[in-house]
Amino acid sequence: MKVMGPEVETFQPIRKSIAPPRRAQCAIIIDIKETNEMTGKERIMRQIAGEEVDRIPLVGGWNLGLGNVAALAELSIPEYLSDPLGGVIKANLDLGVDAVATLVVPLEPAEIRTGSIEEHNFSEVEPEALLNRAMTIPDDEAGVLAQFDAVATEQEFRQNFQALIERLRNENLEFLPNFWKVIANFSLYSEYGYEAFLAAVALYPEAVEKIYWESGILRREQNKIVLKLMEEWSLLPIIFCGHDMCDQRGPLVSPDWLREHYWPHAKKSVAPLLEAGIRLVHHCDGNVMPLIDDMLECGFTGFQGFQYECGVDPAIIREKALKYHDTPLFLGGLSVTKTLLAGTPEAIRSEVDYCFDFTAGGRGLLLFTSNCTVVETPVENIRLAYSYATTHGIG
Repeated sequence: MKVMGPEVETFQPIRKSIAPPRRAQCAIIIDIKETNEMTGKERIMRQIAGEEVDRIPLVGGWNLGLGNVAALAELSIPEYLSDPLGGVIKANLDLGVDAVATLVVPLEPAEIRTGSIEEHNFSEVEPEALLNRAMTIPDDEAGVLAQFDAVATEQEFRQNFQALIERLRNENLEFLPNFWKVIANFSLYSEYGYEAFLAAVALYPEAVEKIYWESGILRREQNKIVLKLMEEWSLLPIIFCGHDMCDQRGPLVSPDWLREHYWPHAKKSVAPLLEAGIRLVHHCDGNVMPLIDDMLECGFTGFQGFQYECGVDPAIIREKALKYHDTPLFLGGLSVTKTLLAGTPEAIRSEVDYCFDFTAGGRGLLLFTSNCTVVETPVENIRLAYSYATTHGIG
């Protein structure tokens, strides 16, 4: 794989637009044998490349609720709890999926979802906390890189993913690379809370940008290790990543502010991946429509999620993306807030049909849930969506 070397630079706030990325050929080559039935890996590789497939690939892994997952796997609760990871894998195999993103593995009967950000936990945090952090960051790249520990970074990735990938392969499931932290970290609100973060964006924009600059440099170096491991593990040449940048109304921060202070550093962070031909898929929660052009110019040619109720129109996204790649990727399509949760069988089949419609017959489509299904979701709705998708022809 070709990997970009570090660029020598000194921090300066960026005041220029981002040039569109050039297309790169995939650097990971996988032999695909001519058989009547494709493996999951073959199916996804062909779909990514815009080649003929026997059916669209199916992606799973994001079902919440211990009871629901056990039911999907046709296991009792005690059977599931004897090997929760095995239960989740069986549930996805029974759905017929080809690959899974980072797995949700419920461990407690009452467990629903973790990782929520509650503003009361940041009541003592002031926007000056971000200003103070920026002041501790070196002004030159060499100083930033002195913080980077390549050995620890590689060890962390191996601990988090290697055993999982090996077990999935043993069960004839592929891991769809879902590495959230490959792009410069926009979501400073998770460290400081929304109020302090948004106030700092308004009061100290250059300080916030300096934090993004540092993050972009460190993640660019990290991504060289990611490429090494992707090749070693023979992973699919795709990474699903990104941060929550929008609520139901639109971006948390002005698109103009992001173009000036965030996206240039995000683009630098993923440059090694783009140079190696890795396809990047951005997570799309909330009304992401005002940010699609910026995601494309950063190098993303795939999108995951889609809350249709927020005004998101995947057909428009696809038309924009065709200017950057012959086969835009769409990972998702199944609404967890509406259709899977409370839809009739007719509505579920109609939504799958819609996914085929906006992708011009399933081209570039990897069917997946828009986010995690909630515990109230009827398991028969999940089963119907996946089984019905396999009855569709391509084109």
